[in-house]
Amino acid sequence: MIMKRFPAVRMLALLCCLMPLHSQVVTAADIDYAMQIPGAETSMLLDVAVAGARVVAVGERGHILVSEDAGASWRQVEVPTSAMLTRVFFLDDSLGWAVGHDGNILHSQDGGLTWVLQRDGLADQVQINEQRAGRAQSRVQALQAQLAVASEELAADLEDALADAEWALENARETMDKPIYAPPLMDVWFATPEQGWAAGAYGTLLRTANGGRDWADWSHHLDNPEELHLNGVAGDGRGALYLASEWGMVFFSDNAGGSWRTLETGYDGSFFGVVINPASGSAFVYGLLGTIYRSQDQGETWESLDSRVSASLFGATAAGDAVIFVGQGGTAAISADDGDSFTPMIQPNRDGLFGVAALEDGHYVVTGEGGSRRLQGPGTGGQGDE
Repeated sequence: MIMKRFPAVRMLALLCCLMPLHSQVVTAADIDYAMQIPGAETSMLLDVAVAGARVVAVGERGHILVSEDAGASWRQVEVPTSAMLTRVFFLDDSLGWAVGHDGNILHSQDGGLTWVLQRDGLADQVQINEQRAGRAQSRVQALQAQLAVASEELAADLEDALADAEWALENARETMDKPIYAPPLMDVWFATPEQGWAAGAYGTLLRTANGGRDWADWSHHLDNPEELHLNGVAGDGRGALYLASEWGMVFFSDNAGGSWRTLETGYDGSFFGVVINPASGSAFVYGLLGTIYRSQDQGETWESLDSRVSASLFGATAAGDAVIFVGQGGTAAISADDGDSFTPMIQPNRDGLFGVAALEDGHYVVTGEGGSRRLQGPGTGGQGDE
């Protein structure tokens, strides 16, 4: 039976039908641009990414800032949304995507200097709600037909399945009667310039096969009746995809998202993200109270790692031989041996951190409460703030 789960928004969210959904035409008059304000570089920034020699940060009120000097200084760029942006991802020096509240997806083709609203989440949610109600209705009808001719032995299981399906249909219809709500998107990842994924709250999973011009609701491809939040998405570029979720769950695909399996890690808390170490292929999921789990066999088995920190972890990146995690209270922990051991990076500044990106000079730029700063990486003469 489905456990009827009351809505809950995870910590990072507070801070921060198979038809493709075609983005509606949005005129300049309709766009709610982020305000250009003095001191935007000290606002809450939830993520950061590198686009060639440029660094790009995103955060509250739709702010996007770029740095041409490795994070020493920043300037705000024009952004066609004022909704909070939670994550940013660059596939190469030019192509980038940012996601956030209201289900919005932004796209840049010039390394973060200019952005377009590629997906209007509120507009697309209308069609998503209709598709979900249609699928729920079809499911109820199919189960009713099966139950009508089922043996006594199979009837009990079918009755349970029908009760779940009827609840899902009722929930879908109630959603259509309410004001439109588009769940916030928590992460975005692209394998190629065309193939990409966006994941978010209440089990939201979106897929594009044309660089984001169209986004399809892929949520129903997961066995996720409780609509657990999907807080992170990442892949290895060779077909393996991971979704970090609640209740210690990880959803995994080994065929570029064609089908998905639910993996139990042995943990029962929330994971806030997932990162792949390209040097080893290991997958790391991380979350509450310094929790990090690692899989070295594409999700078949998971092991708990000693991060040597106790604060919740909200962001991570992998570069070279290192994997670094950042989080609550200015926490940072780095591993240079694929997670076998970790070194905490002690800092005098205890503002919370949500995003981290590796720079070419071996340092790291981090974002969070109060904006951004640089951390020193291993082998560069220290482990504190610069």
